[in-house]
Amino acid sequence: MSEIKTIQLGDVTLAYKEYGTGDKYLLSCQNFFFEDCHMALLGQPPYDYHCFLVYMRGYGKSSHITDGVRRDYIRIWGDDLIRFAEAMHIPSFYYTGISHGNFCGWHIAFNRPELIRGYVCVDGICQYRETPFGEGSARYERPDPAKLVGNYEALEKMAWMENWPTKNPQRLARRAANHREHTEILMGRSLEEFTVPFGGDMTCCGAKSAEEFYAKLAAIPFPVMIWIGGLDPLARAEDALKIAQTIPGASLLTYQHLGHGGADECPEMAARDCDRFFRDIEGRIL
Repeated sequence: MSEIKTIQLGDVTLAYKEYGTGDKYLLSCQNFFFEDCHMALLGQPPYDYHCFLVYMRGYGKSSHITDGVRRDYIRIWGDDLIRFAEAMHIPSFYYTGISHGNFCGWHIAFNRPELIRGYVCVDGICQYRETPFGEGSARYERPDPAKLVGNYEALEKMAWMENWPTKNPQRLARRAANHREHTEILMGRSLEEFTVPFGGDMTCCGAKSAEEFYAKLAAIPFPVMIWIGGLDPLARAEDALKIAQTIPGASLLTYQHLGHGGADECPEMAARDCDRFFRDIEGRIL
């Protein structure tokens, strides 16, 4: 188990876990990490990456957000990670994240592409939406945050859970372990962690139209692989295919039997695929 460290970046504190050594850097940024997530595995044998798993501003031991003001936190989290890399003297790095953890990778891809050596986008994609994030009739109504803090019964119902059909005992055991671990993570959260106004520009590039969005995707200059579950209702296979068809030289890897939490359920498989992709892209001509 890696200890949680912190770094001060001006008026912002970022917490992180570190795995491995050397200059083969890999970064990831999310609001929580499972202990055996694929990003952590890549920093341990048989892999040789120097991994930094950074907690988003607003969560854990990173600076908390207390004003409740809706901002483009996708941009803020991405800029925080750029500052983190600069402070740690990391000139370039591989990136991979799960679900919401991909937003930082896409933000950097569009705004500081020279920093990324290769990117595996796992269980998520950037998206253009006609209706802004968090608006519309299907808007998710959050429960009262004050009733969540320390409420095991409520948080246990919110915790990570996959329901895709399987009889595989390893997957079922991992599901149960992830559910317990995430419940413990939620039990340790403070009130302000439940009130983070999560959201922002899901294109990650300020695109005002679908045409502009895909034009900016087409300008990404480094290798990208989209890794998804074929049953994922959020990062849908047809949307991921269109993105992969747009980015020069991109790859799409789809596992039919997995859903949105596929990499959390099968982290060894995700780590293997990331390593294989990152090794294969050395010297690739796009």
